Amino acid sequence: MTSDRVTAIGDGSSPLIQGLACAALQPGLRSVLVFDSSPQALRSAANVLTEMLTVTSDRAVKQMTLGRADSDETLWGTWSLKSGALGESFDWEAGLLGVGLKVVLIPDLTRLSLVAARACIALMGTEIAQVERHGYQARWRSEICWIAGCARSDIGMVSPHLLDRFALRLPGQEIQSIDRTDALRDWFTELESSPDESARLSPELCDRLRAATSIHPTIAPDAYERALAYFSDDPGMGIRRELALMRFAQARSQWAGVEQLSAREVDRTAQAMGLKLTSLPSLPKPDLPELSPVEPPEPIETPTPTPSPSRSDLPKPAPEKAEVYRSDSEVTLPPTNLDAMGDRENPYPEDDAALQREFASLRLPPRRFQAAKGGRGAIIGTEPATIPQDIAWVSTLLEAAKYQAFRQERSDQALVVRSTDLRRYRRAIVPEQLLMVVLDYTCLKDCQWQASVWPYLQWAYVERASVCLVQVGAIGAAQELQAQRISGQSILVPRIRSGLEAGAGRATPLAHGLDLACQTLRHALQHGRNGVQRAVLVVVSDGRGNVPLESSRLNQKPTQPVKRRGIEDALAIAADIQRLNQVEAIVLNPQPKYYADLPVKLAQALGATIADIPKQYDWEVEP
Repeated sequence: MTSDRVTAIGDGSSPLIQGLACAALQPGLRSVLVFDSSPQALRSAANVLTEMLTVTSDRAVKQMTLGRADSDETLWGTWSLKSGALGESFDWEAGLLGVGLKVVLIPDLTRLSLVAARACIALMGTEIAQVERHGYQARWRSEICWIAGCARSDIGMVSPHLLDRFALRLPGQEIQSIDRTDALRDWFTELESSPDESARLSPELCDRLRAATSIHPTIAPDAYERALAYFSDDPGMGIRRELALMRFAQARSQWAGVEQLSAREVDRTAQAMGLKLTSLPSLPKPDLPELSPVEPPEPIETPTPTPSPSRSDLPKPAPEKAEVYRSDSEVTLPPTNLDAMGDRENPYPEDDAALQREFASLRLPPRRFQAAKGGRGAIIGTEPATIPQDIAWVSTLLEAAKYQAFRQERSDQALVVRSTDLRRYRRAIVPEQLLMVVLDYTCLKDCQWQASVWPYLQWAYVERASVCLVQVGAIGAAQELQAQRISGQSILVPRIRSGLEAGAGRATPLAHGLDLACQTLRHALQHGRNGVQRAVLVVVSDGRGNVPLESSRLNQKPTQPVKRRGIEDALAIAADIQRLNQVEAIVLNPQPKYYADLPVKLAQALGATIADIPKQYDWEVEP
């Protein structure tokens, strides 16, 4: 039996609880990134952090969530019509990021909207926030504590500028209660009451937090040098990570009740974070006394040599003990627990993560087609209208109502709306171009198809076009007699890359692959409120299909001899694709040894240009 309630948190022995306590004590650490955490555990961590901030600040703390559908009006604020004692008036309604101490939860950093990502970059690590919107100006003290979740495998999808703003990196783990017996007893006791979703801290933990707020550790001089030894001297990296290490070490000293932050505490904090030394720390030089100059000794007279006794007559010397010398100054190195260091992962996985985002992921892509109709994409705000399309009527009326006191000659006059009041929706940019790749894996042997396809993949990356890969005859396909389709918002989607690296199977359902491509192109260009204005179709095939279209649709093996039915079905579907507008088709010919005319016929049916793919071992032998 489980419960969604969070019972009282104990002494805070877990690394996650200690990290949250340090974030509550140190304002410079109030941007927390939790790796590999479930949504329930992340919500519990946000509740714990809210309660800790309430204890350390002795103020009320709000909690809110950011996601994919946040707009500028929701985050920063907008004008709203309110009725009061003196009548109706327009007042500024602050957004989610307004004045006040609050905890902002981001369940999945990879799904954060572009507007919210820009707001995070503008506010994280700053003390003063400023807004200028629709003639309203305000400045206030920013008191926001951020906590976000992200999987280590998806860290390459997040902008490095946004990741750089998170000062504290913590491992995700479930928050355990003090005692399971007490938790079950409390759960049965509170069954009839309303559920309490907020975390409750134990009295011991609250007392420890209050005591830590009164401790202000001093920083030893060697602590700064030790913190710099954990990071490289790259001038392009900045000093955010060094500051985060020092602030975390200072907060841990407060939590432990230490009055001075030494190099040893910096090492312990770096070990807890998972950092490793990039250079050997410089040890303090011993203070040696000054030596006086040595005078040359006087010459000694050499005595006359006498005959030496035999070796057997000499007495045997007693064994002497070697004298142990101590250094003038003793330097104690901090203990290093290799096992604990091995358990911690790198807190900055973005340094080595594979790139899964656009080059300028925080910048809106340029519009290539100015004649595109409005009303496409998710609404993210409003803006002054320059064309009479996609008008936001509510925002327009609110804008016009602000000036009625100057425009109306009589009190009973209707609302006066001018062209300067018009507002239109501002929508998220959707891909305007589509790259469709039909790849026949059974004909790629002994040809340089990667080099031939690469220019089109590069074009899709530059233009931020959406990508659809149709796999024909790929090994490991779910259905051998059918082609399968893989779609992505950009070429950087991992499943697109893995799909291109698949091997060859046995069947070649070319007709079904072209049929999937035709359906996708027709839907992208003619259906829905999408923004696709141009599609590029790249077909890599030798034109030989051994599976009829009917067999692929029914997913049944043909009972009669196939003969040329698979090829004829593919040519018929290619003719249907030729009738689509705004589609540019290219056929890449692998130059097969047999039936060399089929790629040419396929290109003619598509109305496409044809280009030969060089052979894998295509060289000329000199005579």
